[in-house]
Amino acid sequence: MIWSLAIWGRYEIRGGALECIVVGGGWAGLAVSGELTARGIHHRLFERHRIAETWRTQRWDSFRINTPRHQTVMPGERDTSDDPDGAMPVAEFIALMQDYAVRRGLPVECGREVRRIEPHGRGYRIELDRETVLSRCVVVASGDQNVAVRPALAANVPDAVAQYDATSYRNPTSMPEGAVLVVGSGQSGGQIAEDLIRAGREVYLSTSRVARQTHSYRGRHSMAWMVDTGIMDIPKANLLTAGPIPTRALVGADHTISLQSLSAQGVQLLGRLNAIETGRAHFDSDVSVNVAFGDTTAAETKARIDAWLTANGIMAPAARTDPAETVVPTLPDPAILELDLTRSVGSVVWCTGVRGDYTFLRVPAVLDNRGAPIESGGLTRVAGLCIAGVPYSVSRRSGTILAAAPDAERMVNHVEMVLRSN
Repeated sequence: MIWSLAIWGRYEIRGGALECIVVGGGWAGLAVSGELTARGIHHRLFERHRIAETWRTQRWDSFRINTPRHQTVMPGERDTSDDPDGAMPVAEFIALMQDYAVRRGLPVECGREVRRIEPHGRGYRIELDRETVLSRCVVVASGDQNVAVRPALAANVPDAVAQYDATSYRNPTSMPEGAVLVVGSGQSGGQIAEDLIRAGREVYLSTSRVARQTHSYRGRHSMAWMVDTGIMDIPKANLLTAGPIPTRALVGADHTISLQSLSAQGVQLLGRLNAIETGRAHFDSDVSVNVAFGDTTAAETKARIDAWLTANGIMAPAARTDPAETVVPTLPDPAILELDLTRSVGSVVWCTGVRGDYTFLRVPAVLDNRGAPIESGGLTRVAGLCIAGVPYSVSRRSGTILAAAPDAERMVNHVEMVLRSN
């Protein structure tokens, strides 16, 4: 049964349909809802659980936001803390989103699961848990990073070894006794490995060629420089010229994390995991190459910042030595190329990527054969359907809260265009 709402905005929508619905109550969905509200476009926002649900349930206990506080703001907001370069705890980030929704009077409906979206006339039919509605436009902001991706070889891990991933790991004490193998040396893998080693756990880290980012440089948080210099706005097309878009860089939320700094704390660095057979994990011998790659990419970013400062005649403090970058790597000698998981390891934490779950989206030409959205700047091939919060959709900024305002404006511009066409 279709429930017709007697709600009308600035556009005439026939048949009792809504002007727009938003799916998902994270920062991307709330930003879009805020823009729709500001323009007087009547809509509803459906969140299957609570505002910021994935931030509540898919982050480890010590997790902090990687962008500094002054950048971790919703559209139209500004940081008023006394620590603008500080790293925001996840609980504070959740509170920030909740407060934004309340103060802006956003039409958020929690506990409302969207089960199916399909074309209907010139708009869409949206099936929820206990209701079906029609809408001319839909913005899907359910998240592109809420389903952990594990490699096929995870199936070969012995049953006696507990398996976690970046969305299910919570803290060192919640894991079984024994050493922990962390697979993946991007930002999640590096931060989790450090969380574990600081708690006194024995840690192995399987590394790969991942870029590294210094926490601060020449008197400022590196993310501030990366925004000012345009590094965060390098177009997706330019990034693709170097091959597939890489994993997000290894970065610490409140200090620099490098592979060598992890090794100095006692993390045993291994090469890329390439096989698990009969309970034994096999690794490449590329640890030194991976350490060097991180150093090279960090140096390249610094050089770009230096060049920008010079070109713009900007004086900045001299660079300071960062111990996390200058410490000599402590590598296993001989290199560890094989681990008997049944004897050496009690747990494996897979930090091998995440994806979104768009199985409820039953609209032709919107998802590829992997179930990932086909979009550009959040706009799909289908009029009136947008997908928010997709990493690298436009540039390096995409998929981070830094993109919340421009993404919301772009998608609501599209919504207004579609509504006018009626």
